[in-house]
Amino acid sequence: MHAFTTERLLIRPLISEDEHFYCYQYTDKKMMRIVGEPLTQEQASAAFHRALKANKLEQDTVRTWAIVDKATNDIIGTQALSWLAAKQATKPSSLPIEQVEIGIMLATKANGKLLPEEAVSAIMEYGFKQLNINRINAFYANKNRATQRILKKIGYIFEPSLQDNTTDNGYQYFDQHQWNGMIITQLFPEEIDKTEPTVTDSRLTV
Repeated sequence: MHAFTTERLLIRPLISEDEHFYCYQYTDKKMMRIVGEPLTQEQASAAFHRALKANKLEQDTVRTWAIVDKATNDIIGTQALSWLAAKQATKPSSLPIEQVEIGIMLATKANGKLLPEEAVSAIMEYGFKQLNINRINAFYANKNRATQRILKKIGYIFEPSLQDNTTDNGYQYFDQHQWNGMIITQLFPEEIDKTEPTVTDSRLTV
């Protein structure tokens, strides 16, 4: 598990000093209003220590990174790749493939600056190039318009036939061959939502 950087971000493995911010994310009502009920402080702390432990396992289960603003050296979010969640509901394939589910949470102050796109694109590149992942899956609440716009901007595929019509959640995916065929030169802002927290996947801490 490695750290990597973008123009404005340092994305590094979660460390013990991140517990305060991590717990803030999952106990804050505004951050969690799209995900579900906020966790208690005790639940959030337990989830944090599970994430730390999972990062140290040799077997790939869930890997969690902190997202740090290089300009201020402040942690502004977390993101994760989950091999466990990916097994629950993914695009059908005739052959076994290496796939994960992506999750990201960014503090509201980080929105409106294209930082979600930068962070997600960076971890996708790491997953495809360093971890040799074949497919990255994204699950989100349908009411989470900000995340849907980000996924569309990056190029995630939405297939109506793969949606779970029994829930209020959406699903999109991105394959390695798509990534290899893309040249991302710049992400241009469209309608930037400065109030909605960026969140995909509510299951990473369950």
